[in-house]
Formats: sequence, structure tokens, C-alpha cells
Amino acid sequence: MSLKIIACEVIKEELLEIASGRDIDFEFLPQGKHNYPDKLGQELQGILDGLRGYSHVILAFGLCGNATKNLRAGDFKLTIPRVHDCIPLLLGSQESFDKHHREEVGTLYMSCGWTNSEGSVLGEYKRTVQKYGAQKAARIYDMMYNGYKRVLFIRTGLANEENYLKISKGIGELLKLDHQIIQGDLTYIKRLVNGPWPDREFINIPAYGSIDESYFMR
Repeated sequence: MSLKIIACEVIKEELLEIASGRDIDFEFLPQGKHNYPDKLGQELQGILDGLRGYSHVILAFGLCGNATKNLRAGDFKLTIPRVHDCIPLLLGSQESFDKHHREEVGTLYMSCGWTNSEGSVLGEYKRTVQKYGAQKAARIYDMMYNGYKRVLFIRTGLANEENYLKISKGIGELLKLDHQIIQGDLTYIKRLVNGPWPDREFINIPAYGSIDESYFMR
């Protein structure tokens, strides 16, 4: 097997659906790891250092709070999307994300993976309630999401999507935000899995090279 994809679980279902029938070795990390970028980076480097027998390794991450900067490739080509997080992957391009960001800066993006992950808004809220009680948790979340105006759920066509849409609407109600729905685009993720990997959209690192933070600039 010559291709391995290391990915955040947020886009797990989309990746597996696109890669159906392909001989690809996947490894998924919990979304909650993003809360600790330094530790996430160390874990990713540890995985990369332990790989043998692959000619090409793809990181289905973005810069992710600087978690992926300075990661070093082993004896393989290393590819990572030229994005700051996974939202452009679900929207089809960086340009599509920029468009929605301009429409409303205060947007909390949701998808099936975001609502279902261990580190989801609802999961974190429940843990906050357990730690501080309902009233203090409500005040904490009012402060945390004070600058947000809407929750935007990205449809990607998964079979059980309606269940996650209900959760997304519940997050909007919890945070007292407008809830909107948009159709996603899996073109970027399809290229991530199947190629090609043009430099405009992907950072391609040769064997034993490393990822510089500046590479994510467009």
C-alpha cells in the first residue's frame, strides 16, 4: 500500500464515501485534539515518524492553529491542503469560504462531523454544565459566542444528515443564534483523495522536507 491519509474525524464520513473501493490506509484523530494545537502537532509528527512503506502521505488538516507547521516528512511525499482549517474543504474551495466569511464574519460553521465529534459545541457545553452548573455554563457560553451571529450548517449529502441537522439547529437554539443551511461541495476533498494536487490548492513537501507556516499564505 503506497498511499496513507491522516485526517481529522470531522471529515471522516465524507472521506470514506469518496474513497470507497480504493486501497487507501486511513488514520483518524479526534476533533477535540484541535483544542491543544501543540499536542496535536506532536502527535502528528509521531505518526509521520513511524510510517514505513508509503510513497505518498496526505494530511487532511489545515494549519489548524499552527498544529501542522514545521511537520517533517519521512521517506515519502507529504501533501496538505493550503487552508487554515477544514471548512474550505467542505465548501469546495478557499474562495467559497471567503465568500461566506465576507457575508457574515460571525459565523459558526457546522457539518455532520462537527456536530458528532467529541469536541462538539454540545459536548463541551455538557462538560461545562457538569463542572460549573447550568447557570454559570450559560454565562460562559454567552461570553464565548458573543461575537457570533449565525450557525451555518454545511450539507454534504451523507445518508444520516438529517439527524445531524437537528443537532445543529439545537446548537443554534442553545447559543441564541440564527440557523442557516447551505449546500456544501466535496470537490476539494475529492481532489485531496484522488489528485491531482496542484500547488495553488495543496502544499506538496518532498521526502524529508518540512511544512513552513508561510506556505499556507495565498
